[in-house]
Amino acid sequence: MSHRIQIVEDERIVALDLKECIRSLGFEVVDISSSGEKAISRARELRPDLTLMDIHLDGQMSGTEAAAILRQELDIPVVFLTAYAEENTLKAAEESAPYGYLLKPFELRELNATLRMAFSCRAAEAETRDQHRRLQMAIDTAKLGIWEWDNQQSTFFSQGHIQQLTGILPGTLRDNAPSFMRLLAKTDRDKLLTMLQQRGQAEMVAAMQRPDGESAWVELNAKQFEGQSRGQTKLVGVLRDVTERVQMEEKLRQASAVFHSTAEGIVIVSPQRQIQVANPAFLRMTGYSLGELLLQDIDQLFHERQHSSEFYQQLGAMPHGLWNGEILCRRHGGELFPVWEHICAVHDDSGQLSHFIVACSDISGIHNAQRELNHMAFHDALTGLGNRHLLQEQLEVELDRALCHQQPLGLIFIDLDGFKLVNDSLGHAAGDRLLQIVAARIKETIRRADIATRFGGDEFFIVCPGSGEEECSKLADRLIAKLEAPILLSDEPVVISCSIGIALCPQHGVELDKLLRAADSAMYEAKIQGKRRYCLFNDQMANKVRMRMQTEQHLRQAMNRQAFELHYQPLVALAGQQLVGFEALIRWREGERLIMPDSFISIAEECGLIHDIGEWVLRSACEQAKAWQDTYQRPLRVAVNVSARQFAAADFVRKVGIILLETGLYPHLLELEVTESTLQIMEDSQRVLGELKALGVSISIDDFGTGYSSMALLKHLTIDRLKIDRSFVKDTPEAVRDCAICRAIVTLAHSLMLNITAEGVETAEQAEFLTKIGCDTAQGYLFAKPLPQAALARYLADWQQQQAAGK
Repeated sequence: MSHRIQIVEDERIVALDLKECIRSLGFEVVDISSSGEKAISRARELRPDLTLMDIHLDGQMSGTEAAAILRQELDIPVVFLTAYAEENTLKAAEESAPYGYLLKPFELRELNATLRMAFSCRAAEAETRDQHRRLQMAIDTAKLGIWEWDNQQSTFFSQGHIQQLTGILPGTLRDNAPSFMRLLAKTDRDKLLTMLQQRGQAEMVAAMQRPDGESAWVELNAKQFEGQSRGQTKLVGVLRDVTERVQMEEKLRQASAVFHSTAEGIVIVSPQRQIQVANPAFLRMTGYSLGELLLQDIDQLFHERQHSSEFYQQLGAMPHGLWNGEILCRRHGGELFPVWEHICAVHDDSGQLSHFIVACSDISGIHNAQRELNHMAFHDALTGLGNRHLLQEQLEVELDRALCHQQPLGLIFIDLDGFKLVNDSLGHAAGDRLLQIVAARIKETIRRADIATRFGGDEFFIVCPGSGEEECSKLADRLIAKLEAPILLSDEPVVISCSIGIALCPQHGVELDKLLRAADSAMYEAKIQGKRRYCLFNDQMANKVRMRMQTEQHLRQAMNRQAFELHYQPLVALAGQQLVGFEALIRWREGERLIMPDSFISIAEECGLIHDIGEWVLRSACEQAKAWQDTYQRPLRVAVNVSARQFAAADFVRKVGIILLETGLYPHLLELEVTESTLQIMEDSQRVLGELKALGVSISIDDFGTGYSSMALLKHLTIDRLKIDRSFVKDTPEAVRDCAICRAIVTLAHSLMLNITAEGVETAEQAEFLTKIGCDTAQGYLFAKPLPQAALARYLADWQQQQAAGK
């Protein structure tokens, strides 16, 4: 078939003459166009094998522009036939990558040679493309990563599946070593370099750590070769992912190891039931040697009661033939013993029965496992105590026994105080260790007749047969003392207390569910009363539990309708009685009723609302402080209490930074108040405080002196202020001990270059005493109660007038 040629020539006579010349050479002319636009349109329709193009044409488009489009978009080769040979014309023509350039006037033989050479180049190009496509298909089929390393130029070139294998983008990179080598294990990297130095080539399987952290195995082939320049040495190589193969080989090795080392007896049997191989466990189980077993009929040799003659035939006919069951077997000496036997029919790729696999275990091992499973079903895996199933079962038994013999029965419910915060702060591993230590202490404290169980999480029940109110109360006291001993989970000791509820049979119930609910209600009462105590159930407690549930629901509704407001209590510098700032205190308004935070913050922490409430408080306080700054042009700081759960949140520092940025408040005007107990149980509290200090925020320890190990806190943590708890201030200056404590705290704070604030100052005598001992600032009813917005506005207006008057 002759080649099809398109002519693009704006001179009609020249085009027709050219057409006759081309036909005389044996080619077919499919189109004559006079402009580049028309040539492109016709080429899309006719798809010629080659376009013969003049450079200067009718229309807006030149021949070189049209040729570039034909080449790039339609992949049609172009030969220029033109009278122009200027330098700029040649450069423009070169950009379209023509297959030839023939100057007018031309001889027929020149045209013939140019066209034939163009078609020859086109054929060679097509062959090259086919070869490249076949090569690419081979690379894709084998999923190869191709690479080349030029040591002198420090360039690494890669293509193929290199990105899937190594994470390295294909193309050329500047690097001082083959980029993928950093992903190899050091031993494999050294081995590769040694092989290349000694032999100039390498073939190996190497372990690779991908950038995403996943481990993989690659088959690596590399070889040195001489570059184009004299003395230039390059490396070329391929990578192939063989992770699946290595894993399969490892599985085969593991299977072989399992076959030889497992305690289960395994035998490979031919379709005719003849033993072909047996593992060591089977030899030990039966007492036979391998030589005595080979080619023996397993049914006759091993089974006391043989399967029917059709059994193996029917099993082998099934696509996935499998049988298991208990069967009586014989050892070498004739001893009978029961085994649990699995028989599996194995077929080859063509579906023909290949062999049977017989696996058997001594039934006594199964019985042991069953006993272990029964133990696991009724015991907690973490602590070793009984679980809720054992609690229900044993409590039912003890209730029946107590009622039958008219004996007392006590039920103690223990809930750890603050366990979730420890778990969130120190991690689940530390939380699990804490639960194990608590369980061990419970077992050390109870009587032998008592039954200790872990109900779930940080909740424990103790069933106390024969115990009344007195015995259970004494046990609760011992448990509280035992459990609050410090526990070393990290660098600092952790102190955790518990709340205990006690329910008695028959006083509080004779049914399991009623007694459990009574103990639960009593435990919640202990929580409400301040934790670290026990409570004996009474009827009013159940009502309190219901009220707590209602409070939680109302609290969620209050959050949705924004029923909270902030009151502000002034912070006063004792020397000069100057206002320095305010402490923001949250209130919950329900109609005309104003609810104090003591009534709902603990519930908010338990139900998880504390994060949303705390963020609202922080944002509102910062907005208010920014308004003070803009209105009064005075640096009035605002102090905000931060709950333990809020402080322990992973994104707390980020949220503080965002709120400061969005409200525009200077960071040094924000002071975050954190309790000692919060800092004591957080392993990374030093890091969190450091990040807050980096923001420019001030940190104060609230209720200082009421926690455990305060000196350790001051030693390690970066803080700015101590706040003397109101319990130390309220009886000063009359109470000598309280005065001594206040004086010691002030001295300690000043020695450590810390500021000091006293809380709960209500009398002039208290303020005078605190001033004398060097206390910096104070807050309390002596200066003002917490002020709602209207009262706050009046207070600040009066203060501004005093400032203006110079008072």
